[in-house]
Amino acid sequence: MTSKGKHSSQTPGTFYRDLAVMLLGIIVVGGLVFFLLYVFADSPATGPTTTARPQETTSTTSDEVTSTTGQQTSTTTTTPESTTVPVRDPGEVTVVVLNSIGLDGAAGRLSAELGTAGYQTLTPDDYEPELSPSRIWYREGFAAEAAALLEFIPGATVEALPDDTLQVGADIVIVLGTGYEE
Repeated sequence: MTSKGKHSSQTPGTFYRDLAVMLLGIIVVGGLVFFLLYVFADSPATGPTTTARPQETTSTTSDEVTSTTGQQTSTTTTTPESTTVPVRDPGEVTVVVLNSIGLDGAAGRLSAELGTAGYQTLTPDDYEPELSPSRIWYREGFAAEAAALLEFIPGATVEALPDDTLQVGADIVIVLGTGYEE
């Protein structure tokens, strides 16, 4: 008669059953830990938070205001409201087209097209140096109207007017640059 060791299994397959139970236990405990971390984790979207600090400061950013007094700090996060800026009628916008690429008559042809679309146009002219890509420069308050002109000049860069003395009388200055196609 052969005698089994003190630690040998009495029932075949017990080792695999014990292994499966242990792995299942690890998975359940791990899942429970992650669930609790998810439920109790602090998130910036949950609202104001309070933290103790021994100094007094106040700072402001575009979306967040932090105020600290003595030992208490409170942070308030606000979401800016979106507003729609109405785009002016083309008849209320004065545009001038400048040609920086030397393509004969390009500025004049685009000016005529804009005039047909209802925009007030100034006399087209040349511009130096050559720009790449085309630019749509706008005066303060005419950003929405400048963006609407991308319909006529796809691929142009829309920017605030870099020099207020450039083309006085025009609300928007279009400079035809490399890559402009009629």
